[in-house]
This record gives sequence, C-alpha cells and structure tokens, in this order.
Amino acid sequence: MNALAPNRRTSGMRSAEWTAPRARDERATGQRFPSIDVVVPAYKAESFIEKCLEGLFAAGFGRDEIIVVDDCSPDETRRKVRQLGIEPIVLEHNCGAAAARNAGAQSSEADILLFVDCDVVVERDVRERVEAFFIERPGYSAVFGSYDNAPECPSPVSRFRNLLHRHVHVEAEGEAVTFWTGCGAIRRNSFLSVGGFDCNQRMMEDVKLGLELHARGERIWLDPEIQGKHLKRWTLSSMFRTDMIHRAIPWTRLLRTEIGKASSYALNLSLRGRVSGIAVLGTVLGLPLLPLAPIAGIGMIAGSLTMLVIANRRFVRKLGNELGPFEAILAVPLLWLHYLSACLGYAYALWRR
Repeated sequence: MNALAPNRRTSGMRSAEWTAPRARDERATGQRFPSIDVVVPAYKAESFIEKCLEGLFAAGFGRDEIIVVDDCSPDETRRKVRQLGIEPIVLEHNCGAAAARNAGAQSSEADILLFVDCDVVVERDVRERVEAFFIERPGYSAVFGSYDNAPECPSPVSRFRNLLHRHVHVEAEGEAVTFWTGCGAIRRNSFLSVGGFDCNQRMMEDVKLGLELHARGERIWLDPEIQGKHLKRWTLSSMFRTDMIHRAIPWTRLLRTEIGKASSYALNLSLRGRVSGIAVLGTVLGLPLLPLAPIAGIGMIAGSLTMLVIANRRFVRKLGNELGPFEAILAVPLLWLHYLSACLGYAYALWRR
C-alpha cells in the first residue's frame, strides 16, 4: 500500500476524555487495551461529517485518534472538520473511498483500524465493544457491525433500506467471509498483509478485502451489536441505482474471481436472496401473459409475490410489529424493486463477461 499522505491529523488540539479513564482501567485490571485509530473517508460530506465526528467523540475517541481523509471534496467538508479540531488528510484529486481509507491507514500506527463511513454516527459503546472483541478473541482479525434500528431519515424508503440492511446483518451474525466499512474494525497488521483496499475496486472494496482475508485463513466476525446510525436519505432511484450498479454488478464480478468462487454462502447469496430473485422473475414473466391468458398471468404474479413475502416473512413481520401494517405492506413492492435491481445487475455483469 502506497503512502498517499503525511501523518497530519490534529490542529493543535488533543482530547484526553478517553486516555485517562483507560489508563486507570489498565492499572486496575492489568489488561492492555489495544490502541485504535478511526479512519473516516469523506467526500462531499458537509451535511454529515459534524454528526459523524461528534458521535466518535461521544464514544470516547480523542481527536488525535481520528483520521479524516478528505477525498478532494468541492464543498465545506474540510472546513467543518477543522472547526472540530482535526486536521484532515487532503488528497490532491478524487481517488475513491478505497484510496482514501488506505491513506488514512498508512498514517496510523495503532493496533486496530476502525473504519467508519462519514454518514454514520456510531453508538456510544462502540469503542468498548471493539476493544473487548479483540481482547477476548485474539484469533480473529476483524469484526464489523450493522446499522441501528432507528435511521435518522423518516421517509418510508429510507427506513426500509436501512432496516433491510440491518436485518441482513442481524440474520448473518457470526462467522463472516466479507467485511463492512460502515462500522468495521481490523487489526492493522492483517490489513497491511493483504495490501489494504484495492484502489481499482471503486465499489465493494470492503467485501473484496474480507474475501482476501478469508482466503488467507484469517477469521472475521459479524457482531450486529456494534452499531451506527445511518444518516443517508434514500429515494427509489438511489436505491435502484445503488443495488444494481454499486452492489449487484461489482458483487457478481467478485464472485467470478478465485476468491469469490469459494464464498458462495456469503451474505447476499443466501437462500432467501435466491428465492426472492426467482420470485421477481416470476412476476416479470407473468406480465406478458395478462393480455393473452389473464387467469394464468394473474396466478403467476400472485404466486410469485406470495413466494417473495414468504422468503422475507421475518423481515416483513418485523416491520409490521415495530412500525405498523402500512410499513409491512409497503415493504413488498420495495423488496420487489430491491431484488429486481439485483437480478438486472447480475444479468448485466454476466452479459458483459
């Protein structure tokens, strides 16, 4: 991994909020706490970055432990970071999240690198949970968490998308073969051993890193209790675009690589996902039948939608119990769109191959 930037992290301000309590704990327990640096890549993050950094302060991270890498943002991101007492690393041109995270990691000498997205506000106990994990599980190289169950944006699409992401992570708790940089920590030595994030992988670079670690025999754990609140506002178009272009297509390409072929049981290839994809295709095939054989067409569409609901019944039921029947009903067409975009992305990637 190339050294992309010098180690310039604070602007004359250091925070002792966490250092003193941790030193007392170490003397009392005789246990050495691993040092942790937080790496936050930021691009056009002026509306998020203050809440993100304030959340890290509340979790006990000092300013000298937070590395913000500004990926040549054209907005007020840098100014807002500096107002909070942190001097960001500024890349000379927009390089992408992988290069930004690599630059932050290169400037760190900590035992653990905690990657946090700039639109995520971590829970107050994140530091304690990450420290406890690496102390109690020395055989693991990385751990990552999930979004919480209370996304900030109140729109139905945003609630659906964020809660679906959380549901997938909760259902997959335990051993993992991928990694997630929304809120994920990794031993710095392990990170360097695989060369950091692949800068040629503009999307899903965290997943690829996890696959590479897994291929080397290193262990990763998914702990959904390590949580952060997602600040992003989702729309139907952004959801479709993200699920197809930023997830399904690069994910399919990864699965065609050597490291991907050995990981067919990874998060997004669950039985639920495959059945849901078949259900979406069933509804698409049923539409042309409507003018020719209405009963057969309606039957195929109804049966496919029923299959979709059954495959995702736990998520739909959870939405109904926590948010009400309207959210549960709305989840059905949103799930359909989510899996349609995934199917289209998968088909496009195979066609391009």
